[in-house]
Amino acid sequence: MKRLNCILVAVALMVGGTAVGQINIPGGGISKPPLPPAKKCKTCGKTVNDCQYKGHHPAQKKCKTCGKVVNDCQYKGKHPKAPEVYDVAFTCNAYDADLYIDGEYVGVANTTWTLNDGSHKVKVVADYYDDYSTTIKVKKNKTAFDLTLSEKTDAESQYMLAVNYYEGRSGFPQNYSEAVKRYLNAANKGHAEAQNWAGYCYHYGHGVTKDDTEAVNWFYKAAEQGNASAQRRLGLCYENGWGVTQNYTEAVKWLRKAAEQGHAGAQCNLGWCYEKGHGVTQSYTEAVNWYRKAAEQGHATAQNNLGYCYHHGNGVTQSYTEAVYWYRKAAEQDDARAQCNLGYCYDKGNGVTQSYTEAVMWYRKAAEQGNAHAQNNLGICYDEGNGVTQSYTEAVNWYRKAAEQGNANAQNNLGLCYESGHGVTKDYTEAVNWYRKAAEQGYANAQCNLAFCYEKGQGVTKSYDEAAKWYRKSAEQGFARAQNNLGWFYYNGYGVTQSYTEAVKWLRKAAEQKYAAAQCTLGYCYEKGLGVTKSETEAVKWYRKSAEQGDAAAQQNMGVCYELGIGVKKDKQEAVKWYRKAAEQGNSKAKDNLRRLGY
Repeated sequence: MKRLNCILVAVALMVGGTAVGQINIPGGGISKPPLPPAKKCKTCGKTVNDCQYKGHHPAQKKCKTCGKVVNDCQYKGKHPKAPEVYDVAFTCNAYDADLYIDGEYVGVANTTWTLNDGSHKVKVVADYYDDYSTTIKVKKNKTAFDLTLSEKTDAESQYMLAVNYYEGRSGFPQNYSEAVKRYLNAANKGHAEAQNWAGYCYHYGHGVTKDDTEAVNWFYKAAEQGNASAQRRLGLCYENGWGVTQNYTEAVKWLRKAAEQGHAGAQCNLGWCYEKGHGVTQSYTEAVNWYRKAAEQGHATAQNNLGYCYHHGNGVTQSYTEAVYWYRKAAEQDDARAQCNLGYCYDKGNGVTQSYTEAVMWYRKAAEQGNAHAQNNLGICYDEGNGVTQSYTEAVNWYRKAAEQGNANAQNNLGLCYESGHGVTKDYTEAVNWYRKAAEQGYANAQCNLAFCYEKGQGVTKSYDEAAKWYRKSAEQGFARAQNNLGWFYYNGYGVTQSYTEAVKWLRKAAEQKYAAAQCTLGYCYEKGLGVTKSETEAVKWYRKSAEQGDAAAQQNMGVCYELGIGVKKDKQEAVKWYRKAAEQGNSKAKDNLRRLGY
């Protein structure tokens, strides 16, 4: 084996000008050579022995986006994609709504705005909807965002949204179904006014199937919270038996709660209960008290009702002037009943200077709103030519409008038109048809007219029995003409057992109402002692009352009494005077008597 010759090489390193590693060989001897420097890891810089990988680190993965090793990359090699940008159209169903995106005002809500994908805070400020906020996610193909407030679920927001749908305001289409959804959302959260309106919708069937039981349920919830409007409506339900058993006492209880909170409608309704004695002791004074409270708040119905109290002296000193004052306030608010009542005051000159022209103006305003009383009254104006050019055709037009609404007076008047052929072709059958409609409603005038048709066989088969039946119905209501006719039926035994006593009874009732024909016949009963003790003095008294009203038969009879001295001293001149009055009306007996006396 060959030996290797070792050559010792001394290496001097200079550090800071000082040789380091110089080998001194004392005594000229040979020293042990130094160890070579430790080998370092090229990756981590540690000595190989200290490197956990002993200088053989595994290959480092680099980030493909930034080129750094993954550990040095802030995203660890997973950089996010750059956000894509989309145009988002914001549409808001409120006018003049301001749009804020991520806290910055960007313009009106009905606009298109460019947004990065991801989450964005959106805020809308609009009438009734201050501080409406939501967060939207913008994604690919997202082109529109509807800024309706349906996403806001608190009770007040749901209620206000319901109001807008119900009334069709602030840019919302009127939609009862959408309104009810929101009312119920708010109502179920305890919102009293929403509960009240949910009841209202159920009561009228707005957006839901009409259901008064459900209406009462919601009215009660709101009323228990002190909502005055709901208390009033609950009271009305009890008053009318809507969804509950009718109970005037309960009605008054709830109406009073609302009225004492100053609710004008409830005050008016409570006044009505006092006027009619519903659930309380009847009192016009209390009625006026509550009507006045409501009327002074501008409640039109209460103003009309207070006017009516003044008109008739109910609970107050009668005053047409005060009646007109309150009627006018209500009429100027387009209250149809007040317009009709004010027209009536002008028609009759009550509290104002009489004026058919003004009467017609106010009747027409009410009639055009469908008020049946005004339609009938306007028909009468056309019938008689009061304030308008006389026209039976127009009279029939307005009578018919009122009659078809069930107005008994108009039905009777329309019957008269068919009976007389005024404005229509004469038709007794149609006359009877309309008389009957009114008569069956208890209208005394129509009952008397229907009886007359049966008496004469006009439009119906002649029947004294039916005639007597309807005369009696009318007479028992105090209708003087029917009392006279029923008295005549008893006098002659038509449809009843003949009885002068019963005849006198009914004739007297009519005579005391100044019905001229009855006064004349009653006078004759006294003259002849029919059903009463004979009394020529009483006979003359009743003849005179009738004659002074222009009854020709009574005038003829007065002439006889003066000529023959029946109940009065004979007086030829007085006899001639009365004969002449009767003759001028065509009375044939009076004419014969005048000829006999040489006149």
